[in-house]
Amino acid sequence: MPDSPRLLYQLVSPLHKTAGPQEVQRRLDMLRAWAPQCRIEIASPETGPAAVQSAADIAMVFPALCDAAADWRAEGYDAVILGCFSDPAAEALSEVSGVPVIGPGEAGILAAIPLGERFSVLSSDPTPPGLRRRIRGIGVEAMFVSEILVSGSVAQLVADPDRHIADVVAQGKRAVEQGADVLVLGCLAMSFAKGLPERLADEVGVPVINPVISGLQAAQAAVAFRPSASLPNSKSSRSIQS
Repeated sequence: MPDSPRLLYQLVSPLHKTAGPQEVQRRLDMLRAWAPQCRIEIASPETGPAAVQSAADIAMVFPALCDAAADWRAEGYDAVILGCFSDPAAEALSEVSGVPVIGPGEAGILAAIPLGERFSVLSSDPTPPGLRRRIRGIGVEAMFVSEILVSGSVAQLVADPDRHIADVVAQGKRAVEQGADVLVLGCLAMSFAKGLPERLADEVGVPVINPVISGLQAAQAAVAFRPSASLPNSKSSRSIQS
């Protein structure tokens, strides 16, 4: 393992087109501040869904990224974090690339487990279906309280997160009233909204998981504990999402 892991944060939609290159750079600056011990780069694809808001959008991600994924290992990346809570095509992209591909959704959900007894997920509206099925597959359905939608699409949360903070806080309080003692941000636009996770935690009084940070931590663990970096497409190169 290199002293300073080289990580790629792979956006799953062309954010440089939908929100502008300045938003891509802003997110890269935040990623580097969250994990200063890593060498982090960011990539925004030329094709793919404008935002991942449906099962159809999820299906578009692998075709948009598979060619790039084939070069990730040769380009020297130790691990890749996907820029989407739905973790689209994580296992397939890991298989193609031969490097760990981390789904921040799964990483964020697993990060909630040691912090409380029950958790809820706050998602953008609309959001892809099937969250409970994913949580069941992870094995933590007994701890899952609810998925609550906030009043904003991915694009709206990216464009003007401040406008939606009051509703995010209101929905967080609603989740706590339902019995959640940990909240997981289910849209990465909220994760990158400056100050939103911290304000939400202060307002609702329970831990709030930023899945992007959880994904960065999982990527570092994947690099640290992977048995071999020399066997592409082997079991040791399969996606590690915990």
